[in-house]
This record gives sequence, C-alpha cells and structure tokens, in this order.
Amino acid sequence: MINIAAVVEHLGPSQKSFYMINEFNKTLSALNLCASVFTVKPAIPVIPTMFSCRSVAFMSGYHHNLFATTIGEANTILKGNNRAAKFLYLWDLSWVDSPMNYNEVCSVLRDDRLKIIARSEDHAEMIDNFCNKKTVGVVDNWNLDSLVEMVNEHGNK
Repeated sequence: MINIAAVVEHLGPSQKSFYMINEFNKTLSALNLCASVFTVKPAIPVIPTMFSCRSVAFMSGYHHNLFATTIGEANTILKGNNRAAKFLYLWDLSWVDSPMNYNEVCSVLRDDRLKIIARSEDHAEMIDNFCNKKTVGVVDNWNLDSLVEMVNEHGNK
C-alpha cells in the first residue's frame, strides 16, 4: 500500500484545494493507495473530501510520503520529527510576487531531505535558476498517477 499525505494551509476555496481534493478522492477506488491531508487552519473544503483530514498537529505520527505546497509548509514538514519521505510540490513560486528572505527560502529548498516537484517545465526551470537545485519531476494539477510515480521513484513505498 502506498500512503501519501499533503500538508496544506487549508482546504478552502482555491484552485490548489480543488485539484488536490479531486485527485485524492480518486484514491477511494484504488486498492493500493491511501491519501490524507494535514491542515494548518480548519476550513470548509471547496468540494467534499473522501479521505482523512487532520490537523498538522498529528503529522509527527505519520511515516509515509508527505507533500508540502509552499515554502512555509515545507519548513513545517522538515521540522517534523518523523521518518516520512518529504516532497515539496511547489504550487506557486511565491518569491516572484512577494518579498521573501532569499537565504531562508534557499535553506528550505536546498535541504537534502526535500525532493522538489514542479507544476510545469517552466516552474522547474525557474526553481533551478533560483536555488540551483534540480526538481525530481513535474506533476500537473495534483495528477495522482504522476504523484504515485514520484513516490515509487523517490519516496517510502
């Protein structure tokens, strides 16, 4: 069985939440795949969820495959005291439209425990140019098959 979990700020109305919930709901019919979400803030999901949703406070007991989507969430999973495979599915390149401390962002992105996944080839190139670290792959809009492929190649099976 492959277990994947996302760490997100909330599941409220956003494009990221919609695509993630839609793809994670597909695991309901998969025999070898289990998905769950850890949230920082409670919110009413943008669409109904058919998987486990817990507070990020319970993340320390999770030892499978964790996906963050922002620099802050990636920092959270890196601080987590567990043996989960840690991925950063960088949904938006936040340093492009808001000021961020370059050294702090790069220390998260360059952490060897973190495998970075881009949302597009253009994003992958921008990530490499920004922090000089190659992504392990590209996944379009939380595509479940592509996520499973990343886990099979780089994660905890």
